[in-house]
Amino acid sequence: MRALEPTAGQALAYPVLLDPSYLTNYMTKSEAAYCAWNPIDCTYAWDSSKKALAQARSWYVDSTLYKGIGDAFRHCYWNGRMEIRLSTDDAYQFATRHESDSRGVDKEMDMRNNSIGRGIGRSKTGQSSATTKVRDACRSAQRQGKLWIIRNGSLVRSSS
Repeated sequence: MRALEPTAGQALAYPVLLDPSYLTNYMTKSEAAYCAWNPIDCTYAWDSSKKALAQARSWYVDSTLYKGIGDAFRHCYWNGRMEIRLSTDDAYQFATRHESDSRGVDKEMDMRNNSIGRGIGRSKTGQSSATTKVRDACRSAQRQGKLWIIRNGSLVRSSS
């Protein structure tokens, strides 16, 4: 079990809300079943999720990494990266299966941002430095309000 301890200069506010995949590298049963039949693609999808999380952590404050702008960016970037490398169907399958245990507005937020990220990835596929272009396009989408976050229990645009 990992303890929640603020880093230097941070304060911890309660309640602490965490996305199950944020600290635990959580994989749903549906994802695991798909990975049994697609181990190479699964390895890339998993690696992409870790890279997206690392990038989100470097650009956004921790309080935004669940239901906030950091979370929206992370889902966009993860799906964009998968779309570049995997088939459109595999990218969709991994992302959708990852959300199979989610519910309500949180699931809707993630599914929307996943879809936007895959669209960005499709537009960059085959280009040089495609993952960097996807990363930058997802950050731009977040800043321009094209991604979705949750505020007061409702979906709102990421620039709100």
